[in-house]
Amino acid sequence: MKRKGFLILGFIFGSFLVFIYLLQAGSPVFVDQPVFGEYSEKFTFYDENGDEVNSCDLNDNIVLYNFISTSCPYDCPLDFKWFKLFIYDQLVENDGFKDVKIVSVFIDTISDLKSKMIQFRKFHNIQQDKWIFATSSHHPFFDLDLKQGNPWKKTDTTYGYDKEAYLMTLMVDKNQKIRGKYLTYMTPEIRRITKEISLLIKEELSHEELQENLPIFGNKDYVPEIDKDTLYHTIPYWEFTNQSGEQVNSVLLSGKIHVVDFFFSHCPTICPVKTVNIRKIQEGLNNKCISNVEFLSFSVDPERDSSERLSIYAKDYNVDVSNWNLITGNQSEIYKLGIEGYLVPSQEDPLAPGGFLHSEKIMLIDDKARIRGYYDGTDSDAVQQIISDIKSLQEE
Repeated sequence: MKRKGFLILGFIFGSFLVFIYLLQAGSPVFVDQPVFGEYSEKFTFYDENGDEVNSCDLNDNIVLYNFISTSCPYDCPLDFKWFKLFIYDQLVENDGFKDVKIVSVFIDTISDLKSKMIQFRKFHNIQQDKWIFATSSHHPFFDLDLKQGNPWKKTDTTYGYDKEAYLMTLMVDKNQKIRGKYLTYMTPEIRRITKEISLLIKEELSHEELQENLPIFGNKDYVPEIDKDTLYHTIPYWEFTNQSGEQVNSVLLSGKIHVVDFFFSHCPTICPVKTVNIRKIQEGLNNKCISNVEFLSFSVDPERDSSERLSIYAKDYNVDVSNWNLITGNQSEIYKLGIEGYLVPSQEDPLAPGGFLHSEKIMLIDDKARIRGYYDGTDSDAVQQIISDIKSLQEE
């Protein structure tokens, strides 16, 4: 029995030593913060001066959203004293938190709320650029199912507030995803926020380190006489007519990222799906306030797809033509541009659905007219990938 006991103790002690060795020898592994929800549309608040604060102003920031009252710190939906000490003071003093902001919506219903908000800021010596005070009758991030119900629609049973959301703080990342939720009337929950902000920043940095530039498609020529001795395939000059009967050409796209596809309005198969997905890309970019992006849809059936017909098609699919041109013109020139420029098939084919052979691909072209991506235009999952890749191109 004694020998058996020694063996058991030896195994336990040995396992402990191996564990310690692995901790010391291995690299730390950081697990991504969970995602509780996402709100991808635009929204607007107003600050104490009546100025608009919208989602575009908050892009590229980690934001802590919560609720507050002019009665704080005495009658307050959050532990104001400790929130200011552990969160706000850290944001001001720590350069590592430069991309973090707080947005607090006041829940008071008093007539002179804005003047009280101004007094509150002055009394507590709070900088406007780090801690934004706002008024709003609705908060979109809280009006979601956050895995334990919708706090905007649930009544608070702890302190008697109209909404359970008033007792919460949400941490939202730079992609408008909710990455943390906290009951900030409790001090331990407040202390947890700074730790999880640090983990989220570490996560973002690790993803940036792993991110590689998008590939450049097409032939490459090496010319040692030029700087950076590679000449990449680029889209050649073109000029056609759009849905409004206006002449458009590739010069108008100079310095702009653009999203391209080939289609025809009588297409019975893939084109309607592609058009809907491209519209979702357009809407997604608009909601994320990503600008300077153009959309091009070249018709492979220009004889039937007149400007008038393309205008009707655009209205049928609710296309925003402010930065989306549906293009018609000389058929052979469009086919040549598709094959030699965008490197996709474009031709008449009586055996193909609708009588035309064309690609299901959506193409992403950078601001130097180089092809940077091909995506399945019928796959709705490609929408978010294209939006992400456009953002990556803008950061190159």
